[in-house]
Order: sequence, then structure tokens, then C-alpha cells
Amino acid sequence: MTMLGINLAMVRSVLDRHHQATQRESERWQEIERGLFELRAVLPLEYVRREDWIRFGGTLDAKLDALREEMREEISGVKERLYAGRN
Repeated sequence: MTMLGINLAMVRSVLDRHHQATQRESERWQEIERGLFELRAVLPLEYVRREDWIRFGGTLDAKLDALREEMREEISGVKERLYAGRN
């Protein structure tokens, strides 16, 4: 009878440890899922798709090129006025 009681106590102890480990594992998975949900919510606000970035860069380059061309025209006009009387 004593041996049976000891064996039952050991089995109960092993089952309790298994239950606690399973519960900790479940809590860890819940934390991971919560982190993934937060990432899915924040990611669209901080992430820029490659195609969008390339399009933005192309637009910016075109604007800078147009601005440079305007400045060259203005500078050439100023040069012509400055040096017109010296020739």
C-alpha cells in the first residue's frame, strides 16, 4: 500500500510538472502571437515597399533635374547680362 501511494505521488508530481510546463509554453506562444499582431499593426506605418521607394526616388530626381536646368538657364542669363558690355 505504501509503495502504491509513493508511485501515485510520483505520477501526480510528474503530471503537475508537465501541466505547468505546458501552461508556460502556452503563455509564451500567446506572447509571440501578441507580438506578431503588434508587428502587423505597426509595419504598414513604418515600412515602404521597394516599388514605392523607387517611384519616390525617380520623382525626386526628376524634380532636382528640372530645378538644376532652371538654375543653369538663370545663370546663363545673368552671365550674358554681366559680360554683354565687355565684348
